[in-house]
Amino acid sequence: MTDAVSPVPDTEHWSYGSFQFDLDKARRTVPLVRDDGTAATFTVPEFVSEPRDLAEISRIVIAACERWEKRQGVGG
Repeated sequence: MTDAVSPVPDTEHWSYGSFQFDLDKARRTVPLVRDDGTAATFTVPEFVSEPRDLAEISRIVIAACERWEKRQGVGG
């Protein structure tokens, strides 16, 4: 499980974990963690660094995760 670092703006129960940077490939991986321990990650090019952009992508990933859970019949 990823430790929560700060809340994802405009979401409930989701936080960012510690970002990971791959300098060789010029990309960053953004972990997301829900209060119940559910986790997701996404990777973007290094130039995607504006907090608003990362929050928007995070909300898309969170929505997709929650839709997938509903299709699987998993809680949330």
